[in-house]
Amino acid sequence: MKCRFHPQREARVQCQKMEIWYCQECLDACRACTDPCLYCKYRQQCVIWELCRKEARKRCKELEKKKD
Repeated sequence: MKCRFHPQREARVQCQKMEIWYCQECLDACRACTDPCLYCKYRQQCVIWELCRKEARKRCKELEKKKD
Protein backbone atom coordinates (compact mmCIF):
# COMPACT_ATOMS: atom_id res chain seq x y z
CA MET A 1 0.00 0.00 0.00
CA LYS A 2 1.08 3.58 -0.67
CA CYS A 3 0.77 6.69 1.50
CA ARG A 4 -2.06 9.14 0.89
CA PHE A 5 0.20 12.20 0.97
CA HIS A 6 3.39 10.56 -0.30
CA PRO A 7 2.41 8.05 -3.03
CA GLN A 8 6.05 7.18 -3.67
CA ARG A 9 6.38 5.81 -0.10
CA GLU A 10 5.29 2.57 1.45
CA ALA A 11 2.48 3.03 3.97
CA ARG A 12 2.83 1.86 7.58
CA VAL A 13 -0.65 2.17 9.06
CA GLN A 14 -4.24 2.43 7.89
CA CYS A 15 -7.04 4.66 9.11
CA GLN A 16 -9.76 2.08 9.64
CA LYS A 17 -12.55 4.64 9.41
CA MET A 18 -11.51 6.11 6.06
CA GLU A 19 -9.52 3.11 4.80
CA ILE A 20 -6.61 5.39 3.92
CA TRP A 21 -2.96 4.46 4.36
CA TYR A 22 -0.16 6.67 5.75
CA CYS A 23 3.65 6.50 5.84
CA GLN A 24 5.91 6.92 8.87
CA GLU A 25 6.53 10.61 8.13
CA CYS A 26 2.78 11.35 8.25
CA LEU A 27 2.56 9.52 11.57
CA ASP A 28 5.55 11.41 12.96
CA ALA A 29 4.01 14.73 11.88
CA CYS A 30 0.56 13.68 13.19
CA ARG A 31 -1.05 14.31 9.82
CA ALA A 32 -2.66 10.88 9.65
CA CYS A 33 -5.86 11.39 11.64
CA THR A 34 -8.31 12.50 8.98
CA ASP A 35 -11.16 13.67 11.24
CA PRO A 36 -9.82 14.09 14.78
CA CYS A 37 -12.80 16.20 15.85
CA LEU A 38 -15.50 13.80 14.68
CA TYR A 39 -16.75 10.57 16.21
CA CYS A 40 -14.82 7.44 15.25
CA LYS A 41 -15.91 3.99 16.34
CA TYR A 42 -12.34 2.72 15.88
CA ARG A 43 -10.72 5.33 18.13
CA GLN A 44 -10.21 3.06 21.16
CA GLN A 45 -8.09 0.68 19.08
CA CYS A 46 -6.52 3.22 16.72
CA VAL A 47 -2.73 3.34 16.49
CA ILE A 48 -2.86 6.71 14.74
CA TRP A 49 -4.97 8.26 17.51
CA GLU A 50 -2.75 6.83 20.21
CA LEU A 51 0.37 8.33 18.63
CA CYS A 52 -1.18 11.70 17.78
CA ARG A 53 -3.84 12.25 20.44
CA LYS A 54 -2.35 15.45 21.90
CA GLU A 55 -1.73 17.07 18.53
CA ALA A 56 -5.18 16.07 17.26
CA ARG A 57 -6.91 17.57 20.28
CA LYS A 58 -4.88 20.74 19.87
CA ARG A 59 -6.02 21.04 16.23
CA CYS A 60 -9.65 20.53 17.28
CA LYS A 61 -9.42 23.35 19.81
CA GLU A 62 -7.89 25.64 17.18
CA LEU A 63 -10.72 24.85 14.76
CA GLU A 64 -13.31 25.58 17.46
CA LYS A 65 -11.70 28.97 18.13
CA LYS A 66 -11.80 29.86 14.43
CA LYS A 67 -15.52 29.04 14.30
CA ASP A 68 -16.29 31.43 17.17
